[in-house]
Amino acid sequence: MSQAPVGRSPTRGREEDNAVYERFMPLVRRIAMRTIRTLPSSLTFDDILSAGWVGMSEALQRRTEEMQDEHFEAYASYRVRGAILDYLRVLDPLSRKLRGASRRITDAASELTNRLGRVPNEDEIAGELGLSLPAYQSLLMEISEAGFARLEISSIAEPASFDPSPEAITSQAEIVDGIATAIDTLPERLRLVLALHYQEECSLREIGEVLGVTESRVCQLHAEAVHLIRAKLESRPRRSPAPDAGVRR
Repeated sequence: MSQAPVGRSPTRGREEDNAVYERFMPLVRRIAMRTIRTLPSSLTFDDILSAGWVGMSEALQRRTEEMQDEHFEAYASYRVRGAILDYLRVLDPLSRKLRGASRRITDAASELTNRLGRVPNEDEIAGELGLSLPAYQSLLMEISEAGFARLEISSIAEPASFDPSPEAITSQAEIVDGIATAIDTLPERLRLVLALHYQEECSLREIGEVLGVTESRVCQLHAEAVHLIRAKLESRPRRSPAPDAGVRR
């Protein structure tokens, strides 16, 4: 029969586990609630929550004693989102195909932005892809329902591991600034969709009621906005690394 570790009784162990659960579950729930709003109704909140807790458990296992609470929360949020996305990818056998389609839309939008000197509209993107407008809109819907159209830093620049160094923090701040700048270049309708969804936390159905369009149309508009932002970020010039302070010229 296995014995409990010295200094940690089974009862104390359960109490500690419950304390950890109660402390971090609200963070997992917040991320799960934001995610479920853009997913098809066939997926339940409990499924997404369970997948998110897998990511939190992994984050807790990797936490070091030196990691401060605010750094751990950022790292844990990244792991939770990653675990949820992994769960969604496993569910969908077409995920690889749709990720490729998402990539092609971003590339087309980036090419058109550079060529036209402005953000392209959906007719122009559809034409660049060789698709009719209805086919392009249908593709956006499929990509969104598969979970590949989310406006998150981690979807644009996923770190190999959490790095709280000043350089990493500066890099993340630049990405946030880049997203804000990219949003400012979007048409007013797309900016409104993003503002209502991410700032006001409105559901797609509620946004549709504001705009006077269907929930499906809002889903398409949201996916288009995300791809345009990604295209803008990828086409922006990168900051050159600072010279070594220890080198004298």
